[in-house]
Amino acid sequence: MYKEPKVYSSYRKNNIGQTLYDIVIKLRPKNIIEIGVLEGYSTICMAQALKDLGDRSAKVYAHDLFDEYEYRSCSMTKVWDNLNKYGVQDYVQLKLMSFDRWLNRMEDFDLMHIDISNNGDVIEKVYNRLSQNKSVKTGPIFFEGGTQERDKVEWMIEYNKREMYPLKDELSYDIVDSRFPGLSVL
Repeated sequence: MYKEPKVYSSYRKNNIGQTLYDIVIKLRPKNIIEIGVLEGYSTICMAQALKDLGDRSAKVYAHDLFDEYEYRSCSMTKVWDNLNKYGVQDYVQLKLMSFDRWLNRMEDFDLMHIDISNNGDVIEKVYNRLSQNKSVKTGPIFFEGGTQERDKVEWMIEYNKREMYPLKDELSYDIVDSRFPGLSVL
């Protein structure tokens, strides 16, 4: 049963964790790749769904830079504490790995979730790399953002980051949950 994690996430304001949980319940993935963990909110939501599905072989492989990320970050130890608090630790494997390093060592996945200070360059990069690599078995790629509102957050403007929404038609992505900060799928 879904229980919203009480850990920091931009998703928490509008309970987008429920959307992630519902997606996992519907798609029943065995191999989820997550890039960007922060305190583990989305990881916990997806792992709760795997636990409720009862398939102990299914896992969330959660990749992050943890303390090595120069902006907002969280320690791997604190994330493990959060996973244990919600009883989903058996459904998660944490890995210290950057997005670019993962792209260079791509693994098969049934579902992917990306939440790493997303911007147009990040989304286009994953789209292009996965389109070019036909040897990797892929499922849907969900990502934080993709809405016009999300493109206007302060840090996107301050650091002159490329907007995602103008890529919507070109990359054929759909907005799954339009509540801030948004959740979209390639």
